[in-house]
Amino acid sequence: MSEVSSLPTNRFRARLWIGLSLAAAPMALAAGSAHAAEAAEDTQTGEIVVTAQRRDEVLSDVPLSIAAYSQETMDAQGIRSIEDVARITPALQFSATSGVAGNNGSNIYIRGLKSDVGSSTTAIYIDDTPIQIRNIGYYGGNPYPRVFDLDRVEVLRGPQGTLFGASSEGGAVRFITPSPSFSGTDIYARSQVSFTEHGDPSYEGGIAVGAPISDTLAFRASGWYQRQGGYIDQVEQGTDDVIAKDVNWQKNIVGRAALSWRPMEDLTITPKVFYQYLRQNARNDFWQGYGDESDGDYHTGVYQTEPTRDRLLLPAINAEWAMGTVTLASNTSWLKREQYQTLDYSTYFSTLRSGSPFGSYSNKDITNMSDFLTLRQRNFTQELRAYSYDNPLIDWSVGVFYARSRQFFSNYTSSGRIPGVLVSGFPQYEDRYSLVDIIQANDRQYAGFASIDVKPTEKLTLTAALRYTKIDFDFTETKDGPTSGGVRTTVNSNTSEGAWTPKVGAKYNVDDDTMLYGSVSKGFRPAGAQPSTLPERCAGDLESLGLSTSSVPTNFESDSLWSYEAGAKGRLLGGAIAYDLSGYVVEWKNIQQAVRMNCGFSFVSNLGDANGKGLEFSLEAKPVQGLSVGGNLGYTDIHYASDITQANGTLLRADGERFSGPLWTGHTYANFETPVSDTMDGYLRVDYTFTSKDTIPSAVGTFGYDAALYALPGKDFVQMRLGMRKGALDVSLFVDNLTNSRDLLSRGHDTPSATLFYAQSYRPRTVGLTLQFNN
Repeated sequence: MSEVSSLPTNRFRARLWIGLSLAAAPMALAAGSAHAAEAAEDTQTGEIVVTAQRRDEVLSDVPLSIAAYSQETMDAQGIRSIEDVARITPALQFSATSGVAGNNGSNIYIRGLKSDVGSSTTAIYIDDTPIQIRNIGYYGGNPYPRVFDLDRVEVLRGPQGTLFGASSEGGAVRFITPSPSFSGTDIYARSQVSFTEHGDPSYEGGIAVGAPISDTLAFRASGWYQRQGGYIDQVEQGTDDVIAKDVNWQKNIVGRAALSWRPMEDLTITPKVFYQYLRQNARNDFWQGYGDESDGDYHTGVYQTEPTRDRLLLPAINAEWAMGTVTLASNTSWLKREQYQTLDYSTYFSTLRSGSPFGSYSNKDITNMSDFLTLRQRNFTQELRAYSYDNPLIDWSVGVFYARSRQFFSNYTSSGRIPGVLVSGFPQYEDRYSLVDIIQANDRQYAGFASIDVKPTEKLTLTAALRYTKIDFDFTETKDGPTSGGVRTTVNSNTSEGAWTPKVGAKYNVDDDTMLYGSVSKGFRPAGAQPSTLPERCAGDLESLGLSTSSVPTNFESDSLWSYEAGAKGRLLGGAIAYDLSGYVVEWKNIQQAVRMNCGFSFVSNLGDANGKGLEFSLEAKPVQGLSVGGNLGYTDIHYASDITQANGTLLRADGERFSGPLWTGHTYANFETPVSDTMDGYLRVDYTFTSKDTIPSAVGTFGYDAALYALPGKDFVQMRLGMRKGALDVSLFVDNLTNSRDLLSRGHDTPSATLFYAQSYRPRTVGLTLQFNN
């Protein structure tokens, strides 16, 4: 059984003490949610305005556990990606995998609800459009917008099924873009250059401009380019001789345009388009035992780099029509995504066939060891809502939602042998490939939802909400090549189901500065289908589970979750201190999870139930003029409710086994601003994030337990920024990873007996200069 102790380790106590010392000038911890007071603000209170309930509300009035970050806050913290957002947000985890057997994917999850199969447990939105994928093959990962020209990012914790649908079982992350302004010209520009130890320089530049064209037309357009220098050197296989420097560089491009038209005073129609192109030359994996890991001098011995290209295009049309006390809102969107990956299988094939990552086997050809992956996604979504808010007694909303998603996935795996020779007695596909796997999947989703808020008194609000979702899913897989038995096979599968996701809640305003809330809500993930297992490589693993390649189910069932949450938000000492506290209990049923096998592949099964509990606490204080200190702390404990066994008695999951992820996560900061002249202000900001240690991937005694994969230790990360601000101009020096932390973010190897380990860590210490203009 895995370690399930909830007591912090000595190392974690040290982290916690450092964090509390930094944040505790007047009190102990501080608020991720209160950070973002600079975004779209309420003119009276100065608080950030969010749309977590699909209407404008100040953050302290929303009866949900939310973290929200404005563009200004993210600039101050150097946030450029979803990884950065996750690092500073309690209960939000973004994890990567190392090595080809680790499925090359990234995974995002909230409150410990980690599952990298089927539909995501976390919804990802750009404005009102969901963009997350359903995992149908070799996991490619969700698309995530890069952080430039955003109004804010909202992280909604807990099930959001009534408003955000089937893939928001654990929560939702929303990237909200600025709307064109009719009130005046707005210019935002940012450029940056930085230098990384043992790596290449990085630089970026971008500009966003918005302005009215006439009384009825306004626009906003932006463009941004970033080049992140690499910091991992490529070495000759089996040696540590460098043959290429800093191979894991990235180039990222983001463009956006929006045009708002007001044909009449109460009607606004906004067509817009979002474009993103990400290119990375090599993965961020390094090989342990090569280079000098203790100094952040990382090396990889892949025979060839593993490039990735990911292109996303999202046109949408949004319309809002205010008709007295009722508003109609419509969002129509089309999404086109194409992702191409190349993986190097040289050490993987050698390990499987010879037992050594550099060993020999018959007809070995190291130039023919690539895996070519393609993922194409085409989505159409339409949502229509009517709502009425700020009424004296009853607020309400009602709507319908339709989505059609088409995904195409292909996997062309080279044989690792001389082209043209027989592999396992079968001819290679096109004289080169040992496996060709092509999957086509179609989702259709129909939903109706309604919510009502009843206000029997000025202080009390009672909420009831309900959504019904109908999902039809079709799945077709075609395989060919020696690994598939030398024959072409086609499997068709489909599922169809409906689900209700209710929510009830209550909010009580004790006074103008204190709000209490509680809720009970349900989330679910739809059923799905999966690729067939491979007879050549996986027969032995399946036999040990009492299965065969023909007896593994092609479908898996839906899972669901009930969440019970209570919380409090408020301000003390005339607003000098802001706090946000929430606690929850969850019951996760019929969980979709992967059963990973020694052959390097896995299949999906519904692995019983889990229970969990947790809390999020945040606080911000302003003890003296110009000084603010704050941060947040999250605790998450999700574990299996009983032993999960196969029919033949094989133990798959152990009672009490915790899901992967740290028990504790935290972030603290201190920010000091002071005038340095009549026209100029100076500032200094320090951010510190930390986690307790992770869990082992599989509990002792369970199928797939790997004694070589230990629980990763906790992590630390420190940032510092020193700057000067004059009017709209801001110049700052920064250091990311100030302490040059080399804590491991992931670690893996090809088989339980393999001695070569792949790992990832933070980018080494990086020093840079940022120039910003924001009027």
